[in-house]
Amino acid sequence: MNAYARAASASLLVSVLWWQASCGPSDDATAGPGGNVVGKQDASTGGQPGSGGSGSGAGTGGSLLVDSGPPSDGPAPDGKPAAVNLIPNGDFTQGNTLFGSDYAFATKNTAEGQYTVGTNAQAFNGLLVTAGDHTAGNGLMFIGNGKATPDRVWHTTASIAVQPNTNYYFEAFVMNLCCASGLGNGVDPVGPSELSFYANKQLLGTRTSSKLGVWEGLTTSWNSGSATSVSLELVNANTVAAGNDFAVDDIYLGIVSTVQPPK
Repeated sequence: MNAYARAASASLLVSVLWWQASCGPSDDATAGPGGNVVGKQDASTGGQPGSGGSGSGAGTGGSLLVDSGPPSDGPAPDGKPAAVNLIPNGDFTQGNTLFGSDYAFATKNTAEGQYTVGTNAQAFNGLLVTAGDHTAGNGLMFIGNGKATPDRVWHTTASIAVQPNTNYYFEAFVMNLCCASGLGNGVDPVGPSELSFYANKQLLGTRTSSKLGVWEGLTTSWNSGSATSVSLELVNANTVAAGNDFAVDDIYLGIVSTVQPPK
């Protein structure tokens, strides 16, 4: 190679190296599906999370995945903790177990003060509306025919461990079930569904579900104070027998509300 050719080759090599340093692809982050940005491990930063956002933004090194969708578990995107339910079988997916009731269990409703755990209220009592459970739409729920006394519809059978001096939400989703036909006009409930929420025998509040065939979230709050465990009760506060029929699902105790929108 003559001197002129060597000089030209060196000049081209310098140009390529300059382009790679200033314009070439970065190792800091790669764009994932839908504009998500995934930062790569960076040995110089110890693999700290990147700061890239969505779209064409790039991370600055690390392993952070930025996604506009809600996470399936772990903290929410705003840093709030996930809603973890401390109540076993609060969604009744395990059936008629891990809770107690002053009502009598029955597969077919023949008297007031009976309940079942099922998928169809009308199969329990032909007058009641047909609607799916709150959890999945086709799963199990508590279905009760209330009576004219303030009995415990649902209660825990073992104490639940809690942290002292902590604010908790005690909540449930409730549906008024009376009635599809034979009693009332099939549009409006014959009577309200009223439940009183108790924590360690302390009344937290009485909440009402007044829409026929619609799941309504009822919420109360409780501060544990010095307590390290809690027993919970849902008491039927409607003492009128007519129209006193309801479904309950997704009974919940935790530090993040499942009813109130996040703030």
